[in-house]
Amino acid sequence: MHTTSIPYNNRLKQLQLADIPFNSITIDDVPEPFYKYEGAQWYDHKAFRNILLEKLTLQLHSNVTKLLVFTPKEGHPYVAFAYLSKQEIVAMQLPNSGNFRKWMDNILEKQEDAFSDSFFKSEPDPNERYLIELGKGSFSVKSGIGVLYDDKPGETGAYLHKKAPADYNKVALNNEKDQFIQNYAKANGEMVNTEALIQLIQELIKSKNLIPNPPENNEKVYSEFETLAKYKFPEALKTLLSLHNGIEKTGFLSAQKILAEWKIWKGIYDDPNWKLEDLTGNNQADGYQTLGVYTNPYWVPFYSTGGGNFLAIDYAPGVQGKSGQIISFGADESRIRLIADDMEAFLQLLLSGNLNL
Repeated sequence: MHTTSIPYNNRLKQLQLADIPFNSITIDDVPEPFYKYEGAQWYDHKAFRNILLEKLTLQLHSNVTKLLVFTPKEGHPYVAFAYLSKQEIVAMQLPNSGNFRKWMDNILEKQEDAFSDSFFKSEPDPNERYLIELGKGSFSVKSGIGVLYDDKPGETGAYLHKKAPADYNKVALNNEKDQFIQNYAKANGEMVNTEALIQLIQELIKSKNLIPNPPENNEKVYSEFETLAKYKFPEALKTLLSLHNGIEKTGFLSAQKILAEWKIWKGIYDDPNWKLEDLTGNNQADGYQTLGVYTNPYWVPFYSTGGGNFLAIDYAPGVQGKSGQIISFGADESRIRLIADDMEAFLQLLLSGNLNL
C-alpha cells in the first residue's frame, strides 16, 4: 500500500490543513474489546494501544513512535497522525466503524464518565472533541480538541511540529545543551599536588580508622571514561584510587562506581526528554561559583552522600568558580553548593572534622 508522508522539518510549520495529504487507512483484524482481567470495569486500553501501533507499523512499513487520533464530528472518519521513526508524518483517515469504533467509544465513555464523577458533576458536551495520544509507554486523552481543524486550520503544521516525539528533536536539543555547557567547560584545568594528596588521604585513613578496599588496576575504567567523556579521568581521583578502591562505611566510591554514576548522570543530560530549560529550571547556583543546572557531563561524582546525592569534581564551574572545585549535586540538591576549592581542601575539611564522612 502506497502512502504519502510529510517530512518533519521547519517547512512543516508553514503547512495549513488544506496542504496536508490524507491517506485512507483500513485497520483490519482489530479484536473485539476485551478486559485486562475478569471483573474489570474497563477494557484493556493499553493493550489496544499496543495492537494499534503494531498494526500501523506493519502497514506503514516504519515504526510508529507516536500516534495522535482526533475524534470526529458525527458521520466523519477519525483523523490521525502517525509519527514514524524515520522522521516522517503520515496523515490518515481511519474508518469510524467496526471494532476500532468500539474501542474508541469505550475510551471516550470513560472520559465522559469523569464529568459525572467530578466534584461539580458537570454534564459532558455532546459536541466535545478529544485527542487520544498514544506512544510506547504513554496513553492520554485530552478534551477541547477541534480547533486544529475548525478554528485554526492555518496552524495545523505548526501544531504537528510542536507535538513531535522528543527523539525528533534530539539533535537540536543536544546541540542547545552542548553549546550551553561548552561556555563553562574547563576539563582537567586543576593543578594536582600528588604528594600532598597521598599524604592527606593516608592521614585521613589512619586518623579515622577507615577501611580502604585494596587498590586495583583501573586502566580499563579510565580508558572507557576518557572515550565517552572526551576528556581525561581526573588526576586527583587517580591519585586517591592508587591507595584505595572505595573506602568502607564512607561515601568514597570505587573507580567502577565513579564511572557507573557518571554514566547515569550523563545519560540524564543527554536524554532528549530533558530540555535545557528542564535542566536549569529548578536548580540554583552558589553565587557565581557554580552552575545552576541539575547535572552535566563535566561533573565527576566520586563521593556518595546518600539518597542519590553526590560530591563531584567540577569541570564546568561558574564564572567565578575554579576548575577542579568540589561541589554537591543530586536528586535532592536544588542548590549546587561549593564544598571546597579543590581535592586537597576537601580532604583537609574531612581531617579537621568540619565535614563529616
